[in-house]
Amino acid sequence: MNKTRSRFIVQGSGGARAQGSKKNFPLAPLPLCPPAFFLIGALILGLTACEPITIPRVQDATHTPSPTAITKSVPTTAPALAPQPTPTLEIPDGGAITVGVVGTNTLEMNVMPEFLQDALFDSLLQIDPANGALKPGLAESFQVSADATTFTFRLRADVRWHNGTPFTADDVIATINAFASPNFRGAPVTDFGANPRATTLDNQTVQIIFSEGYCPALTGIGTLKILPRATATSANFPRLTTAQLIGTGALKFGARNGDAFTLERNADYFRGAPHIETWLLRVFPDFATLRAAFSEKQIDLMPAAPGDYRAIKNLADAQIVASDAPQIVMLILNADTLLLNDARVRQAFNYAIDRNTLVNDLAGQARVMDAATLPGFWANSNVLPRYAYDPAKAKQILADAGWVIASDGIAKKNGKPLKLDLWSEADDPILEPLAFRLREMYAAVGIQTQLQLNDRPGWMTRAFAHRFDLLLIRRAPPRDPDQRWYWQSSENVKGNGFNFGSYASARVDALIKDSLRVNACEPSKRAAIFGDIQRELVIDAPAVFLLAPKKYLVARARVLGIAPSTFAGDFWNLNQLGVK
Repeated sequence: MNKTRSRFIVQGSGGARAQGSKKNFPLAPLPLCPPAFFLIGALILGLTACEPITIPRVQDATHTPSPTAITKSVPTTAPALAPQPTPTLEIPDGGAITVGVVGTNTLEMNVMPEFLQDALFDSLLQIDPANGALKPGLAESFQVSADATTFTFRLRADVRWHNGTPFTADDVIATINAFASPNFRGAPVTDFGANPRATTLDNQTVQIIFSEGYCPALTGIGTLKILPRATATSANFPRLTTAQLIGTGALKFGARNGDAFTLERNADYFRGAPHIETWLLRVFPDFATLRAAFSEKQIDLMPAAPGDYRAIKNLADAQIVASDAPQIVMLILNADTLLLNDARVRQAFNYAIDRNTLVNDLAGQARVMDAATLPGFWANSNVLPRYAYDPAKAKQILADAGWVIASDGIAKKNGKPLKLDLWSEADDPILEPLAFRLREMYAAVGIQTQLQLNDRPGWMTRAFAHRFDLLLIRRAPPRDPDQRWYWQSSENVKGNGFNFGSYASARVDALIKDSLRVNACEPSKRAAIFGDIQRELVIDAPAVFLLAPKKYLVARARVLGIAPSTFAGDFWNLNQLGVK
């Protein structure tokens, strides 16, 4: 395959490829948890609007299914990769370690390297590495009012900033007000809900009141990095100086030399002092340079991106620990495409896919998925309808919808072929090979797809403009069960909305609305509604959920205690790491 192009077209019949023009303009990658106010739309100009098309309903799986509806079966999703347990062997104190990451050298909050944020700063709540649930952090406890409009956090009394001053409610209030301000000038960090008003009840108690109930803010505000009051109210915020790199985290800032940051352990850390004495963080521009530094023994510990396994598997003196990446590979079916405006056709797209073959194509470096949520997530439903690999059923469903396979092997209706464009990112180590395999599987049931592989700016422009039939994408579920950015009909906004497929369901919209105001944001009740939403998505099939790729943490053999988590990240336990 020619790897020099930035865009090419592959005919559905396996015909010739025609090279297109190269596009060079900046566009940020998709955020992990997209807030509604991301200004990506400003980068996409001159887009044509289309009238929304109503998606027909399919009988709910809780009722007697119709011949083309999905039937319940034993879940096919494999159990989640649990975080590797912290070794029970005794971790020695002392020593030094060099960590390498890919990122930028900026000190702007929310943009600075994630390792630096996690090492220096803490949040009111922390993410359980096993299932993504919320746990106490800087707040030892929290309460939510029955109408979900008031959050009350009781802060720990034993926490101090790195400079020795006590951590108080005033610091929390200043941080929330700074990030939630309409004048905030940095990269958006989270969705704060409707008109939050933060106040102190006493020196160790913070109360946040919203104008209406909003449960997702518990995750958003709870995982916000808390800064000293003096930093949050400074004129240069959110762009910090090195003197302002003062937090409550496990590591203290020492010095900076270009792309290298020297850190030292915080002996007074409230979760327990780190074992390793001295840390050096080096920031690299890309993963290839990062891997080269590991090969040259310049670093001891580094994360590797999904799709990087072939590049890292033969590294010398390396232990490689895999975990599910917080991503779902899915094929979005655009409801603006008339041929896809039939739920039976969309269900056939699901039955035609052998997900196990897709995983095998990636040498096992992924996990089978068939829902819009990651395995092991605390709010998952264990009783969702499932799609088995059944090409015969896919053909039958298409025939029931009027699409009959002709002598040339292509399904046709009133003489018109079932032919669609499939867009994805060229040269992506996961998406590109999957696109070719999907084309084969769909051809086997009479669906003809023409591959349109483009560079990232090119296909993202298509995605935001909804100018595609099929879109193969890696998408990150948010830390909270709330996924309305992706599925709510009001997010079907060409140019900046994340509902790329123009999905519209009155039932899903109503469930999402209910999920925002659950009584006291009680987890089991939120999980029940989330399960109902997932069930609707499986049946309506606005997307084909395919797999979750694996990510990797690579370390020298001398590094002890690494335990990467799908939900809490690679370095949630850095205070428990050690070196021989």
